Amino acid sequence: MKKSEENFYDQVQRKRLMFLILSMIAIVFNTGITFTFVIPGLKGFSLYLTIIYLAFYFLIANIFVGLFKERLYLVFTTSLLLSSLGMGWRLWLEWGEFSLVEHVNPVVIIAYPCFVAFIISVMYQFLTKFKSKKIIIVDK
Repeated sequence: MKKSEENFYDQVQRKRLMFLILSMIAIVFNTGITFTFVIPGLKGFSLYLTIIYLAFYFLIANIFVGLFKERLYLVFTTSLLLSSLGMGWRLWLEWGEFSLVEHVNPVVIIAYPCFVAFIISVMYQFLTKFKSKKIIIVDK
């Protein structure tokens, strides 16, 4: 098998620690950055950024498929803790900023990390079901 034909999940299995750290950092920083842009109805909402970050969370869920086999609760709790950490980090850095006034309410602070964890978990579950089906390509 050529290096270019290697499965993405095989690469994740070989470099588990690197991919785990990469996905953890990605969730923390992206949640911290995005919660002011992706909540509909609040100031600063951008549908374009929402679609970009959904694709990014799809990539993170794909990494989690390679890291954690059939461990949905671990993926959900890890995503929830890391997204809460990222959001808390951003609020701590910008505490008192006028631009965050609309975003600092209990509904946003509680619901957004839960929503991120839910989205990553749903994508993880979908990808796990898709990965379990063996696709065999026969060249003639």
